[in-house]
Amino acid sequence: METRFVGAGKWFRQTQRGAHLRAILTNQGVERRQQAKVIADLLGLEQVSIQQKFSGLRGWTSAQRALLDQKFGKPDSPPPEDITTFHIPDEKKPTQYKTIYKSEPWNAILKLSNIPQRCILDRGHMLESSAEETLIAIKENEGWVVIPGAKAPEGRPAFKVLRMTPLPAPRIAALDDCADIPDGITALFARQGIQVSAFNDVDSLLEVVRVQPFEAYILDWSIDTDVTSEPAIEYIREAQQSNVPITILTGELRTQQTVGSDIARMVERYKVSVVEKPAILDILVKTFYNILFHIPGRN
Repeated sequence: METRFVGAGKWFRQTQRGAHLRAILTNQGVERRQQAKVIADLLGLEQVSIQQKFSGLRGWTSAQRALLDQKFGKPDSPPPEDITTFHIPDEKKPTQYKTIYKSEPWNAILKLSNIPQRCILDRGHMLESSAEETLIAIKENEGWVVIPGAKAPEGRPAFKVLRMTPLPAPRIAALDDCADIPDGITALFARQGIQVSAFNDVDSLLEVVRVQPFEAYILDWSIDTDVTSEPAIEYIREAQQSNVPITILTGELRTQQTVGSDIARMVERYKVSVVEKPAILDILVKTFYNILFHIPGRN
């Protein structure tokens, strides 16, 4: 049975759960307009009811909370601030997930196709012959790379792969009130193994960032006539104390439409980088690839 409208004392908890669900679904590639339908189908409710729950106008029953916690995790149990988590399918229990923490940093790049993927590698001895090995590890300029044994470069030392765990793609957020730009970034970055979540306004971006921060951000400076991306930059740098890469996209700084002094203040105070439109996306994606696929320690 549906609960009645919640009081002010419960509003924060209700909206926290809604933001948590939206962040998880966004990370899974579910568009915002489809997210209420996903939850409605799961719980057997009408979409309008889910929208009210997302906004905090209605509460969640204990049975609904239990089902959501089982599928998406609890919103009030975040990991410690100094731990980065990656949720990946558990091979022994396909319907469940396990968590890899910062104590197990990714240390290699898996290249089974043209799309690279970060992974955790436990390598063994150098191989005399690698042609019959399913996977091998070789050293390249970018660090350790895991490839099929059949594709081993001739004359290059190859090492046995004892264990290898692929990790989810690095996540970045793209903000622009013109949908074509985030869409273009999303498609191009996907080919480099980088997952992009696109946003068209600052509020929707912050709603997700508060629950699940990204590894990098590409933010259009001028979102609307009187709105800039400064609130998002300020929140990331000050409230979250995060130093992840932030790139501002802006019109020509010499024009009157862009206030160069404000952007200069962002650069000075928050250490952001600036790219003038039209951005050359090939250069942008290579820049972020070099950052997000830089192997820690190069061990």
